[in-house]
Amino acid sequence: MPSKRLIIPIFIPHEACPYRCVYCDQNNIAGVRERADREWVEQTIETYLNSMKPGSFAIREAAFYGGTFTGMAESRQRFLLSLVQPWIESGDIQSIRLSTHPDFISREGLDLLEPFSVKTIELGIQSTDASVLEQSGRGGSLAGFRRAVDLIRRKGFRLGLQLMAGLPGDTAEKFLQSVEDTIEFKPDFVRIYPALVIKDTALHTMHREGRYKPWGLEETIQNCKQALVRFKKNGIPVIRLGLPSEPLLIENIVDGPHHPALKYLVECRIYLDKMAELLSALSEVPSRAVFEVPSREISIYTGHKKENITQLKRRFDLKELRLNPREHLGDIQWAGASSMCV
Repeated sequence: MPSKRLIIPIFIPHEACPYRCVYCDQNNIAGVRERADREWVEQTIETYLNSMKPGSFAIREAAFYGGTFTGMAESRQRFLLSLVQPWIESGDIQSIRLSTHPDFISREGLDLLEPFSVKTIELGIQSTDASVLEQSGRGGSLAGFRRAVDLIRRKGFRLGLQLMAGLPGDTAEKFLQSVEDTIEFKPDFVRIYPALVIKDTALHTMHREGRYKPWGLEETIQNCKQALVRFKKNGIPVIRLGLPSEPLLIENIVDGPHHPALKYLVECRIYLDKMAELLSALSEVPSRAVFEVPSREISIYTGHKKENITQLKRRFDLKELRLNPREHLGDIQWAGASSMCV
């Protein structure tokens, strides 16, 4: 039986957002300008369901993104959730997920969600550093995040947490502390977004006035690499790293570490480190080396534009380096020296 999860995104840009985060322009980020109404929600769901192959997804979820869902009036919440119920009742959609701000999590609010088959709640934490949150116009506190997480856990919802790398006032140390704090919350999954300068946001003004400089791509890769390693070590999946390549988003990016395959670049660096560690452990590094690697991950071991191969050959003075794909291999293995060319 297929285990993939289909997420049907329904964007509600800026609805009930209590703060005006300096980096945020949900209309451009999501590529959506319309306010979600009955026609919009129903059309979005039908489009996604009609485009999938029968039996291709075991779990199908409607997801409300872009606003502070639990900050909306109860009547608005009930209206939007009720629009999904016909597909819940038919079995075409199994559950609903939503994103919200931790400040708007309460026992009463969670009670409202349960009858509508809401199973997953994502909290936009972004950072656990008070100074970073203040400079970003985000609001919230580490104590408030703990309270919200505890309430969600007590009610039995799946928990997702969202972080941002490179916000105003952020440093590698602060970002990685946010990662450690997030690990303590034991979320079911995490998303990591790079802070980008989007046209006509407050961050754009700060950037134009010289009060903000975004992280470069290399800095973002290095810090996110450490984050992914820590999350993986603690069994927490990172289901997204980077923003989607929506045309409206791309044309409005002024500056920042946007890359259409940011997670791939970060994973390539992690695998580069793994190979370098194995080579460094050898008492004597041969001039020709062979690794056996899982076939499904061969492109990650090779690296973007074969960068990993190039770097390892240069770093360890290798004349040749070959990666042999193996179908049922769980992890990389040293296969010894070779006299064969790559």
